[in-house]
Amino acid sequence: MEPAPDLTGKVAIVTGGSRGIGRAICIGLAQAGVRVAVASRTEADTSSESDYQRYASGTIHETAETIRAQGGTAVGIRCDLSQAEEIEALVGTTLERFGRIDILVSNAGIDCEAPVPDLDVDLLDRCLAVNVRAPLLLCKYALPAIMAQNSGGSIFAITSGSARTYRSGRVAYSMSKAALERMFLSLAEEVRAENIAVNLFGPGRVDTWMNRRGDWPGTAHIPMVQPEEVIPAAVWLAGQTAQTFTGQVVERAEFGATWGTIES
Repeated sequence: MEPAPDLTGKVAIVTGGSRGIGRAICIGLAQAGVRVAVASRTEADTSSESDYQRYASGTIHETAETIRAQGGTAVGIRCDLSQAEEIEALVGTTLERFGRIDILVSNAGIDCEAPVPDLDVDLLDRCLAVNVRAPLLLCKYALPAIMAQNSGGSIFAITSGSARTYRSGRVAYSMSKAALERMFLSLAEEVRAENIAVNLFGPGRVDTWMNRRGDWPGTAHIPMVQPEEVIPAAVWLAGQTAQTFTGQVVERAEFGATWGTIES
């Protein structure tokens, strides 16, 4: 296995950082020395007492406080990713607080589950806004600062096997993830000369609120892993540049086997 990159002093924005995969990535990056802007719409805990509470609860401020309690540096920034002006403000606040941006992690996403004739149009619009438009706008507003630093950088988004396979009732969600993959693979070429890595990261079936509440046909046999298991691969991706690793769609389960290793 290739040694973990030295990320000390770097600055990351992580969307969807209040819970689940995003929270784990925030904490893992902070443990690697990254200063983290924890972004999410979830500023208050609105979960109810239920079987899902452990997975649905959490706020940006709780994530940031956990990081600070461990000796790291983090700030919680509320951001509704369906609103362009809030994404722009997220980037601006991060720059005001930390003075630079090196890493973007587009983790936030929402589901859109229904057979096509039954699709709720408002939910479809929000799914596309959060899963496709928001990652692109985050890059639009943050890339000028990353490029101006002349030190490379790393951008990656959380994708899903749904982008490449059929799952009943998830045509719209699959479309959003397929669009995300095509967009980031194209962006990887656009910013290659700036030494900025752009990749897509499939975490697999993770024990999160979305997976617990959904009964996705054809996935029940796949064991769920805990969110913390994504940390080593995510931290490795955060340390890459266009010179080392870019334009890839990679799976957490293959980390250290088909990627993330020293090439001979």
